[in-house]
Amino acid sequence: MKNKFIAFFLVILFTISNFSRVLGEEFIFEISDLEITENGNIYKGNNRGTIRTDSQLKLISDNFEYLKEINRLEANGDVQLFDLNNNITINAQQIFYLKNEEKIFTVGKTLIKISNKYDIEGFDLILFKNKMILSSKKNAIITDNESNTYKLEQFQYSINQEILKGENIVAITSDKENKSDEFFLKTGFFDLKKNEFLGKDITANFHKDLFGDNENDPRISAVSGFGDKINTYFKKGVFTSCKKTDKCPPWKITSDEIHHDKIKKQINYKNAWLEIYDFPVVYFPKFFHPDPSVKRQSGLLKPEFSSSNNLGSSVYVPYFLAISEDKDLTIKPRLFEDNKFLLQNEYRQKTKNSLTIADFSLVNGHNSSAQDKGGTRSHLFTNTLVDLSLDNFKKSMLQINYQKVSNDNYLKLFDLQSPLLLDDNSVLESKIQFDLEHESYDLTTSFEMYETLNGSNSDRYQYVLPSYNFSKNFSFNNIDGSFNLNSYGNNTLNDTNVVGSTISNDLIYSALSKFFDNGIKTNFEIALKNINTVGKNNPTYKNSPQSELMSAYTYNASLPLIKKNSTTFDTLEPKLSLRFSPHEMKNNKNESRRIDISNVFSSNRLSLGNSFESGESITLGLNFKKEKVNVDNKIDKIEEYIDFKLASVFRLDEEKNIPTSSTLNKKNSNIFGEFNFKPTRNISLGYNFSLTDDLNTFEYNSLITKIEFGNFITHFDYLEERGAVGSTNIIENTTKYNFDDQNSISFNTRRNRKLDLTEYYDLVYEYKNDCLVAGIKYKKNYYNDADIKPVEELFFSITIVPLGTFSPDKMALK
Repeated sequence: MKNKFIAFFLVILFTISNFSRVLGEEFIFEISDLEITENGNIYKGNNRGTIRTDSQLKLISDNFEYLKEINRLEANGDVQLFDLNNNITINAQQIFYLKNEEKIFTVGKTLIKISNKYDIEGFDLILFKNKMILSSKKNAIITDNESNTYKLEQFQYSINQEILKGENIVAITSDKENKSDEFFLKTGFFDLKKNEFLGKDITANFHKDLFGDNENDPRISAVSGFGDKINTYFKKGVFTSCKKTDKCPPWKITSDEIHHDKIKKQINYKNAWLEIYDFPVVYFPKFFHPDPSVKRQSGLLKPEFSSSNNLGSSVYVPYFLAISEDKDLTIKPRLFEDNKFLLQNEYRQKTKNSLTIADFSLVNGHNSSAQDKGGTRSHLFTNTLVDLSLDNFKKSMLQINYQKVSNDNYLKLFDLQSPLLLDDNSVLESKIQFDLEHESYDLTTSFEMYETLNGSNSDRYQYVLPSYNFSKNFSFNNIDGSFNLNSYGNNTLNDTNVVGSTISNDLIYSALSKFFDNGIKTNFEIALKNINTVGKNNPTYKNSPQSELMSAYTYNASLPLIKKNSTTFDTLEPKLSLRFSPHEMKNNKNESRRIDISNVFSSNRLSLGNSFESGESITLGLNFKKEKVNVDNKIDKIEEYIDFKLASVFRLDEEKNIPTSSTLNKKNSNIFGEFNFKPTRNISLGYNFSLTDDLNTFEYNSLITKIEFGNFITHFDYLEERGAVGSTNIIENTTKYNFDDQNSISFNTRRNRKLDLTEYYDLVYEYKNDCLVAGIKYKKNYYNDADIKPVEELFFSITIVPLGTFSPDKMALK
């Protein structure tokens, strides 16, 4: 019985020894394999276990060694330390805890999480628990819960105060659109709680497309800087957006102080110099501009200085006014040397469903002639686009447009710039237009007025009140092909008392193409037109209402022939088009219509809304194309070589009502042709012509050539119209030579051979890189029209990306 009791006691003792909970003076060991030696001074644990302290520390590790005399705990192998009071987690392969000093330090790579706010990754970190200071003399990365990152070569972090100090710091801001900015500091102090910083030797690298150009490297370098979440200051700062190279940047702004006001969203400069290749060119005691996050903010825009023979010297100082979230105004005053004053304003308003732009100006004191002194000139343009968002429509838009100018040459003379000013500023358009787009049809209706800025007041206006266009495509299951229904009409008034009203209804059936065994491809088209007209003093329409039904029939055939070998790919395609319309057409002989190889086979080649092309005709043509086949990495690459096309139209009788400029009114039309030739990659020639049927006269010639050898590029454009086609003779040349990637010179001129007059010369030298464009331009214009006189100018311009374009020296040459 005694032996059994002893055996039972030994089993219990063995069990306890393998699942020990030993209470030392400082630590509680919860471990399955604990060895105590040196008279209780050394504790060793294996097979992973947990140690706790009375200060709410919990440590888990594969192995432990506790030296009781010096009160030091060493943990090895996948160590996890939890500071439960301060919500700190440390992960490392080796951790030492000096209990007497309340000092914890790690060996090797370490991961620390603090209060779910900061993640720290580093090496050989030290934590002083009494002061709650974390530090390291090796590289570390700190990331906050907003993904902002701090990379430091060495640091000290006060956990309770959330204050970070370090050296050779890279701070990276977080941005969900991958537009992070980087800040480099030689030494830095960060109050993370208050979002404040102080640093020396600072460089701020902003994201590349900050100003919309991925080639730029916008950045600020400064001797020192400080700031908070509201303001940032850079002392002795330098700003540039030029690409980083080993050389000095093409431009930079040096300033005693650069201040970023994040509330006003402005960047302010004090005692600033704009330097071009380290040479100071412009001094600004004070100036500011919106920061890059601002899309719109009130303030002065880029000024301009100019001079011309027509207007003299002037200064232009625009101002942008942000009225509200949905409204703004650009005020554009220009003051001339003879006290003329031009004020132009551009107003914009954008709402959820509409956009309105109004552009208007006024100038007083302009002398147009000896009889017109001190005259007033003005213009008013407005455009409103409204999204009606009507149910059951993919698109429903209302557009209201108005344009008016007080003088014919006003827009050309003062060279006004506005999104509402058209490239062709000789015709003004005012209209109300309504657009509907449905899954099954489209509808457009409008009221329009056109004003031609020349001629007498009696014939300069044309009114279209109203017009509409309805279009619908459809098909039937038992019919191959597609149908298009188009209904359109308008009522026009021009030349004071010429009235015309039309309503047309077109139904077009287009059959699918068929391919025969011999290679011939065919298709046909049937077009029906119902046209209803009435006119007054109209050369085309009768005074009494007329209703007509017309039809036209087109049959097309072609035979594509292909020949291919190892070096060339040839295509020869004879073409034929038979057309017939038994109905007499309206009188359109004076309409301007040019036929060429691009539209001669089109079913609606005359683009006449009131008639089909009358009579019967046959169009014959031939297309030939030769292409080169080059093998590159076992892949055939087809390159253009020769492309030649010919076509002509034949009919039984002359048709007097077909536009004479098209030459389709004759029994044998002109021969239309096109020839494109590209013998090498460096040379290309394009020739388009219209030759009379007797082969004696070219009534249309268009020649376009491009020659490119190395850095030399030249274009020649020649246009000639004569006889029935028109009366034009113009030659134009553009030549450019690139000295290198940054320097070039170009020359452009155009000569009107009919008037024996060179219209203009432009000679430009340009230096260009990623952030700066500088040029010298000589311009001579021979245009002469009332207020506008020929001008000869020489001016220097410089564009600084993203600051704008400046022309500090522009002068008119006598």
